[in-house]
Amino acid sequence: MGPFLLYRIPHAVKRVRAAPIAAALVLIACGTLFGENPLDWLSRVRRAAGVPGVQADALLSLTAEDYARRLASRGMLSHKGDDGSSALDRYRALGGTEVRVGEILGAGPAAGLVQEAWMASAEHRQVALAPEWTHAGWGSAAAGTSVVVVMLFTRKLVVGLELQSGTAVFSARGRFLPVYAAAPVLINGLDEVAPSAWEPESRSFVFEVPRSSLEGYLRLGFRTADGSFTLTNAFSPVGGPGR
Repeated sequence: MGPFLLYRIPHAVKRVRAAPIAAALVLIACGTLFGENPLDWLSRVRRAAGVPGVQADALLSLTAEDYARRLASRGMLSHKGDDGSSALDRYRALGGTEVRVGEILGAGPAAGLVQEAWMASAEHRQVALAPEWTHAGWGSAAAGTSVVVVMLFTRKLVVGLELQSGTAVFSARGRFLPVYAAAPVLINGLDEVAPSAWEPESRSFVFEVPRSSLEGYLRLGFRTADGSFTLTNAFSPVGGPGR
């Protein structure tokens, strides 16, 4: 049996038929399914295509591994979880805050064959080799004589993001990577919050929001010199890194 693939271009609306992969399901450890580390492989093929490699992200890998096991237990491939979730939903449920996630799926007799099939597919190459990705994670699970492989991608524009939920104040701090980030923005509900601290040279920011004024969902981003806005992260006051 050759590899069977499904892909998802971020933000694309696409109906995906659930594809059966096996009847008898046995899960085994991810580390035994690959020779070369999948993220080393991904960075290698990306650099060969003239785009930057990616950094490993533990939360993306945790999300991917959990979903690979869920797919294997269901005996099918689908980007839509049995609970109706998307890849972004699953990443957020485990504490992810980035606002864009890409996903590719595959199943076949060997993980290396799935990787080869990804590269032979224009749609999968488009996702895997997209220049904007900075981080990736992967997970796999055995399903009978097949292996299910899930790879997730995201773009991180903030480093050192720390979210602290105190009894009186919720705080968010970090540093924007893009040199064109001219002003930090935090939106609480519909209201924009003024930063408590902002260092233009390092692009480091601190926001502090009284808990009494929190509206349940916060969006972080920045404005450029021409006033355009880029959304980088979204989170609730009780979720995300550093809580």
